[in-house]
Amino acid sequence: MSAVRSLLSQRFLWMALLLSLGIGALSVRALWTLRNDEWTYALKANTNLVGTLAHSLEWTLDSVDQSLITVVEGIESAGELSPSARMRDRLREVVRFESVVRLHALGNVVVINAQGDVILDSGSQEPRKANVADRDYFLAFKERGHEGLFVGRPVPSRITGVMSLPLARGFRTPQGEFGGIVLGAVRLSYFNELFASVDLGENSGVNLFRNDGVIVSRFPYGDADVGKSIAGTPNMIRFQQEKEGSFVGRAALDGVERSYSFKHVGRFPLILNVAQAKATIFKKWNRSAWGWGCSPSRSCWRPWRWPCSSHASCSAARR
Repeated sequence: MSAVRSLLSQRFLWMALLLSLGIGALSVRALWTLRNDEWTYALKANTNLVGTLAHSLEWTLDSVDQSLITVVEGIESAGELSPSARMRDRLREVVRFESVVRLHALGNVVVINAQGDVILDSGSQEPRKANVADRDYFLAFKERGHEGLFVGRPVPSRITGVMSLPLARGFRTPQGEFGGIVLGAVRLSYFNELFASVDLGENSGVNLFRNDGVIVSRFPYGDADVGKSIAGTPNMIRFQQEKEGSFVGRAALDGVERSYSFKHVGRFPLILNVAQAKATIFKKWNRSAWGWGCSPSRSCWRPWRWPCSSHASCSAARR
């Protein structure tokens, strides 16, 4: 009888062990499924968010560009470039009409001659004195013959001092020579205001770059990195190679591992991304896993380690 009891006892022990392992396996699977659900939800939400923000940016930039086109067409059709009262009034009229819906985004529109001097200014009866002959957006047209819209490096305006993203279009004289540029600017504060509506959690934010890797905006990290370049970094290469997508990468500026959802901003040489830290995405899941694993009604175990020896020891570890 003792041998039978011993055999039954061993069988019960094995059955209990197998049952415990089965419950543990199901629990791990359930927690892993929840983890995957958190990741899938974050990825989908960030993809939708970057699409919405990119669409808003595209609409604003397109409106600014239409203003520049209108002024360029007016100058070229007039066949002259002079700071006359008629030209000043025409410029202000165009800018007022075109910018009603984007007053917070657009700065002044100015006309600059072939020497880089401001000769027409939508914000002043008499054009304010400034020369931009050394700026990248001016040199692009004068020295490199750029055609169409040019998006410059973010810089403080030499007229207002406000940090802005310059947008410029060139125009020609009746003889077909370079005549100057029409310059508009989007205040960087506009990007911060737009991105401020987004709360992605700790170590997360929204970034806007030029296609060449120059930083235009990093919210909510401030303006300290504006104008720097991340050209050649693995993340930037990925942004440049694809029109849109998602991936996990480590930021070159702070080394934080994030999930990136990115998209090019329409026809403009700009790339927008929503960057959410992996630790932030799984923060809620980690709390749930701890709470589930160490609930008084369950065996206290951690899914990434062997089961704890007792509730007390696990509670001590958690403290």
